[in-house]
Amino acid sequence: MIQARAEMRRGADSMEEGADQMRVEARRLHDPAYREQVIADNRARGNEVTHAELIALSRRMPGQADDMERSARRMREQAASPL
Repeated sequence: MIQARAEMRRGADSMEEGADQMRVEARRLHDPAYREQVIADNRARGNEVTHAELIALSRRMPGQADDMERSARRMREQAASPL
């Protein structure tokens, strides 16, 4: 049980890091030059993505990051709750 709680805490840490990274990426996607690079990188891998899609993604990402942080808090609470 102790191991499971430690894993939950590590999972929560990872989720919080992911949320932070999502917020950073959302801010980066507001820069047209950065979007151009993302589009070029995707094109090189055979994927099509547009400026409009990236802008829409940048608007969704902060809310998704908030959801991840809420989930991380719940995991921490479960890990800290008595047996």
